[in-house]
Amino acid sequence: MRRSTRKLLWRGIIAASAGLALLLSQTGTAAACPAAGYAQRTVTTAGGSTFHLSLIAGPTTQPASGGRSVVEGVGYNTEQGIFLAFCAIPSTVKVGDPTTYTALPTPCLPGHATKDGSSRRITNTATGTPGITLPYGPDGSFLTSLENLQPQIADGVVCDVTVECAIVTRADFTATSDRSYDQYIPVHFQR
Repeated sequence: MRRSTRKLLWRGIIAASAGLALLLSQTGTAAACPAAGYAQRTVTTAGGSTFHLSLIAGPTTQPASGGRSVVEGVGYNTEQGIFLAFCAIPSTVKVGDPTTYTALPTPCLPGHATKDGSSRRITNTATGTPGITLPYGPDGSFLTSLENLQPQIADGVVCDVTVECAIVTRADFTATSDRSYDQYIPVHFQR
């Protein structure tokens, strides 16, 4: 996607989030509504290559009934596929401190066999589900959306009630135990 189109897309997200924040602040249900969240980290592979991962997603405050977020990443290792999903943040993880990223983010919405766009696989391999599996763009980039984000991720697992939740990236099933691609952008739901 061209940079000018991306700028327009993000301007639309920010404008929509600002409008929602204004509406919510006027009704007294929220003081602010973040337009977007950011995550960054540097990864050095066993082979010595260094990647500067950047992730942005928004809006990060969703309606109580659920919603959609646009997600953009850049700097990812195109030799390693990733999952982009909406998951519970493990209790041992302190968002923003990659040294605490030692547990697999789980459970995720809606589980392993998504067909509704609530998760994506980004990879340059030729395998995957059309429309759900996407290729990396230049510089290890991607731009997509996560659809149907819901506060209840699994039975008894409810965002902002029993767990904290986030839009996450992590290594795909080819390296499930590799935590070096984990990134978190917390998401909350209005009550």
